[in-house]
Amino acid sequence: MQFKWHILIGFIVSFILVRFIGFSPLAGLIIFLVSVLIDGDHYLWYAIEMNDWNPLNALRWYNNSIPKWFSLSIKERNKFKRGVFVLHSAGFWIILLILSFVHSFFLWVFLGVTLHMISDLLDLVVRGEPLYNKLCPLYVIKRNKNKKSLGEL
Repeated sequence: MQFKWHILIGFIVSFILVRFIGFSPLAGLIIFLVSVLIDGDHYLWYAIEMNDWNPLNALRWYNNSIPKWFSLSIKERNKFKRGVFVLHSAGFWIILLILSFVHSFFLWVFLGVTLHMISDLLDLVVRGEPLYNKLCPLYVIKRNKNKKSLGEL
């Protein structure tokens, strides 16, 4: 899902939680920030995969490559590596859920991640992409063996 949609969805839901559900402004801010900043693992993946730590280059690459990616058939897409996004993984959710019993801060983080992931997973379903891309980084690493780099797009 495009970053701008995460910002919009995160803002609207956080606003509703604070204004109408009774969440504190701090909780709303944390939920909003996490729902957006979780995509930092996309930047880390780009930096490691492309050996380029310039965030502007990462944004340019994503803006240029994503339309190319979705113009490929599913058969063609399967020839390429997938991104490894640890902060989107089911394991990360489980850790946050456990930590949420320790302190409410982690519950707010968990809610921000959940908000982000619901929108990501819906986007994947609509686009016909497999859900494991976001949920199972170890499977993605295994699957990426002998695949073409996304830098070749």
